[in-house]
Amino acid sequence: MKTIAIVEDDPRQRAHYAQALREQGYRVRDFEDREQALHAFERALPDLAILDIILGAEIGGGFEICRYLQQRDPYLPVIFLTSRGNEIDRIYGLQLGAWDYQTKPITFDYLIARIVSLFRIHDRSNRRPEGGELRTLGKLQLDIASMRACWDGHTLALTPTEFDLLHILTERAHGASYDDLAEASKQGVVENNTINTHIVHLRKKFKEIDPLFDGIRTKYGYGYHWVCR
Repeated sequence: MKTIAIVEDDPRQRAHYAQALREQGYRVRDFEDREQALHAFERALPDLAILDIILGAEIGGGFEICRYLQQRDPYLPVIFLTSRGNEIDRIYGLQLGAWDYQTKPITFDYLIARIVSLFRIHDRSNRRPEGGELRTLGKLQLDIASMRACWDGHTLALTPTEFDLLHILTERAHGASYDDLAEASKQGVVENNTINTHIVHLRKKFKEIDPLFDGIRTKYGYGYHWVCR
């Protein structure tokens, strides 16, 4: 049974989501603020976290929880579910490592579909079936089946979206357009600025391993190009 944590300061919304998820067979732990959630996460991490951003008087409480969870487990799926739908918040949430960002109101059927999808991706990324497709391009190794990437022998802690963008970049010998990258992200309508933010975060993860990394080049007005072949 998967455990889902819900951090939401509105008691009616929190109770509604919790009850509905329990009816779907999930174990649910719900919290009203950052302090409660972090205290519980010190003892045990959930399998997935659904976070509001504004928690009581803390304007960015959900962001702080996401940062904590990503430090504990970079592969733990996080969904932001919030009324804050501006692009800056969306980009920042993705930069922190969230796997998804949804704005209220949202139908419960759609939320469940997103949760099922993220669990499927997470389970696949933690499974290494025999005969999985391995691709090597210079220092980069991609395990397509498990959605894992290594650079120079070191594992890159990528979100599913970051892995998908890296995968499409390595497949396009002459560069991936913004349309290619938006389609690969599987996030519906995606602005170019959001793609740019993902690429900035992807480059940063490479540079944490290799400060001289320069394998993702910008093709101005078009998209990006992977050059390490």
